[in-house]
Amino acid sequence: MNPVSLILEKETVMKVLHGAAAGMALAVVLFLGTTTANSAGKPATASPKQVLVVNTGDGTVSQVDLASLKEIGRYKVGPRPYGIAVSQDNKTVAVGIEDEEKVKFFSLPGFTPKSEVKIGKMFNDHIALTKDGKHILVANFYSDDVVGIDIETMKESFRIKDCSAPHVVRYGPQNRYIYVTCKKITGVAIIDPVERKLVKFHQLTVNPRSLTFSPDESKVYFGSFWVNGFFEADLKEGKVTRLFEQAPPKGMTVPQEVTYHGVQAVHDGIVLGANEGRSYLDAVDVKSGKLLDRQMDVARPCCIEPIPGGGKGSDARVLLSNLGDGSLQVVDVSPEGKLRSLGKAQVGKAPKRVAFLNAP
Repeated sequence: MNPVSLILEKETVMKVLHGAAAGMALAVVLFLGTTTANSAGKPATASPKQVLVVNTGDGTVSQVDLASLKEIGRYKVGPRPYGIAVSQDNKTVAVGIEDEEKVKFFSLPGFTPKSEVKIGKMFNDHIALTKDGKHILVANFYSDDVVGIDIETMKESFRIKDCSAPHVVRYGPQNRYIYVTCKKITGVAIIDPVERKLVKFHQLTVNPRSLTFSPDESKVYFGSFWVNGFFEADLKEGKVTRLFEQAPPKGMTVPQEVTYHGVQAVHDGIVLGANEGRSYLDAVDVKSGKLLDRQMDVARPCCIEPIPGGGKGSDARVLLSNLGDGSLQVVDVSPEGKLRSLGKAQVGKAPKRVAFLNAP
């Protein structure tokens, strides 16, 4: 049996044995993978059954079943794909094809081409779907714009300007503002996707190459270059406030440009950092700065994405994109910051950005 399925089944059995009728019902829901409830009793969050990942190195997108961790489809999309987003109805996928300087739209299932939008010169342009599901936002590095494209008409609708070589484009946990890492004048921009305007720009002394948040969005965390750690910036003060430096293992101490890339807050006060250059995953307590756990069974991990459906009070679940062996890896994180790999899915060459979807 696949490691993910085995662990899910074990968790379900324990709930049945130790819970009452309500606990049994919840366990069945968890096992079926339809929804999960968090420890605070908030509304359940849908759990995706599949994920799409762009394979930047071979110009494809892989479709992976999350329960079995098997690739169930691989589709040619064009040279050097990077950003990706899926419509809320799971019928349309948008992929940034950087060597063609455009965003291409494909229908699901089947990945049949639908349309395309010319962007201009691109460089690792992230793509995000707005919360209302009406637009995708493309962080276009070379134009300094965040480009809004209507997901239904598949045409450009608007541009939010003055973002100074935007790279990451990501909603904060409050789901109101979108935060953008800026690479020319280094910093973080805050944009309002409803008003379609730049709200604030925080110039920082460090070049951010990733982004995650404290629950109240007062602090952001990001990786950079040439340091054995990741940074914290206080957005109330508008400045970098801490470096969470973590000593590398013996034999890996030679300075190098690429170290921590992806970061992801999981539990309150715990941030994961993917050390792409040295090939390990760290769990760090950002209150104390203490290294809680380090996982070496990874292969140059670059991106970390939380899998929807995890909740506070139980293990959080994330997906790693491993450049080193062309895999997606599922990792659980306990509330104490202990890391546990659940297995890998082999995909294409140099997998990076992902987008989740439910099976039809």
